[in-house]
Amino acid sequence: MRTAIEAKRQGRYALIRCDGDKNGQIPAGFPVLRSKSLPVARRYQHLFVLCSAMHLPEAAKFVSEMNREHRLQALFVRADVDPELMPQMMERAGLRSIRNMLVHSNSSVPHRVLGAWMHNAQAELIAHATVAGDRLIVVSCEPKTYEVRFDQMPALKKIAPRQRSSFEIAEDGSYIWWPSADIHLDLDALRTVIDPAWRERAQRIRRTHGREYGAAIAALRKDRGLRQTDIPGISERQLRRIEESGAVSVRAMEQIARAHGMALADYLDALAGKLRRSLQQNGQARSRGRLSV
Repeated sequence: MRTAIEAKRQGRYALIRCDGDKNGQIPAGFPVLRSKSLPVARRYQHLFVLCSAMHLPEAAKFVSEMNREHRLQALFVRADVDPELMPQMMERAGLRSIRNMLVHSNSSVPHRVLGAWMHNAQAELIAHATVAGDRLIVVSCEPKTYEVRFDQMPALKKIAPRQRSSFEIAEDGSYIWWPSADIHLDLDALRTVIDPAWRERAQRIRRTHGREYGAAIAALRKDRGLRQTDIPGISERQLRRIEESGAVSVRAMEQIARAHGMALADYLDALAGKLRRSLQQNGQARSRGRLSV
């Protein structure tokens, strides 16, 4: 019998493979369609296509139709040719107008994106990043592209120009790390700088639910028998501030989850349950208070 989560996912997204490479690019449990059947594909809202550059002509008709119907979420193209030839390969396949195309040389990019969609975290996690001159260009797992100058963020200013391209992306896409300056950057920090609307929304959420969120983090920690000093990578003072305000980065959340012996997605699920119960109890308490007046 299907779980409630599996039932909810049914019809939301699926992947179509258009080449024979099976190099660990697909997370376990992600729906994979066996053929490029348009009637079957139309049962899904979000479609991902995985293809090598050499196989693009074979996938072109299917990709174009799904893109026209706004179902194509991302086209993953494995660069099995010289990267300089990619424009010619796209021309050869007649796919010049595909916007959500992610070219990759290994399995990390599709694996991050598909994993993010499985956990409904595609807007919070990073698929790919590159440096172009004085700018950092980051692609989320939606995918959506963000661009920021290195002089726009105090943290990024600390990175020497010659070290800007020497970064690593966390396996799950939760942050970018520059080892030379020990700088970590997640999408929340990036959007707060470049998107005023996002910054205002984030501040409004923190003001409304920050304390409840922080209290839920503290309650979950205590349930596990952990002290504020038991979170590697986060000081007692930093954790106290997180639990009081609810303001927490994705990277810090990942460290907290690890200290609980949980994957980030599982920790967030447990935290959401704790927060939901807390809000329900607070609502019931307020109702009883009004009735007793």
